[in-house]
Amino acid sequence: MAYIKLNLDALFHNLKVIDKKSGGNFAVVLKDNAYGHGLEEIGSEAKKFGVKRAVVRNFKEAKRIENFFPYILILSDTPKVNNFCYALNDIESIKKTPKGALVELKVDTGMHRNGVRVEEVKRALELILSQKAVLKGVFTHYRSADDLSSELFWQREKWREVKREVKRFCFKNRLPLPHFHSSNSATLFRAGVEDGEFARVGIATYGYLEMDKIFNPPLLKPVLTLWAKRISTRTLYEGERVGYGGEFVALQKMVVSSYDVGYADGIFRALKTTAAGKILGRVSMDSIVLEGQKDEVCIFEDVKEIAKEHHTIAYEVLVKLSPTLERKKDSAQIPAALED
Repeated sequence: MAYIKLNLDALFHNLKVIDKKSGGNFAVVLKDNAYGHGLEEIGSEAKKFGVKRAVVRNFKEAKRIENFFPYILILSDTPKVNNFCYALNDIESIKKTPKGALVELKVDTGMHRNGVRVEEVKRALELILSQKAVLKGVFTHYRSADDLSSELFWQREKWREVKREVKRFCFKNRLPLPHFHSSNSATLFRAGVEDGEFARVGIATYGYLEMDKIFNPPLLKPVLTLWAKRISTRTLYEGERVGYGGEFVALQKMVVSSYDVGYADGIFRALKTTAAGKILGRVSMDSIVLEGQKDEVCIFEDVKEIAKEHHTIAYEVLVKLSPTLERKKDSAQIPAALED
């Protein structure tokens, strides 16, 4: 069957680059099946590297990796009383938070998607205190860190205002100071990590950065490649057509093979090109046709090529890869963080 190959040498290379840039202060983002790479597969390797914090989408994801990390932040789920930490995204969520729940307050410093507004921070902290929830962290997200603009800097100023407010509140109420985090992948490699914070790194872990070249992004290595296996081989004769609608017409005698990957596995139906050559006809639900008769073919090595063809970003292609595809780990050297 079609499968995904995970290059662990590439993964450890990326983690070492992130580790150096962040001064060892970072959380790995594993939401949405580790951006399509496999939650347990990447989580277990990040643990070997020495990563202590992880970020996931929901409780189910957190449960699957609870033995890998001492600290797990859940971004989008209803707070419960357990060992995980839950993001609070608005005032109403805070009012429903149970006593004793571990929480992090998200603050909207300009993205206007999730989080309480800057002017609501004091009220939000008071409500968390009255609910007797346990404030473990405060964080924000930057909307334009990968763009050549000044937006990151004014958003960072708002964030610093938020941190001052939080520190005043905690001092006044004799509360432990929560941890802070704001730098995503692009922010980390553009502006570093704010003092006293850790970075929250997603796409860079997997070998990609969507940011302007003027920022001199680091050399990262794609971790994931997609492979397909041959189903059958046949000879086409001049004039014979392939697949639904018969879009491809053979101009001469040729040998073609079908391979066991299709749009049910997460590749785009409109895909025309693979690393192994041009797709003949349309992508079907479970198969494609290519010229030749290799037993296995690589569909992509660098997902940015496919993303470019479809006028999108690497994230979208990666997260669509079916969780039922087997993730195979390539042999790796000793994790870079453990070599010293």
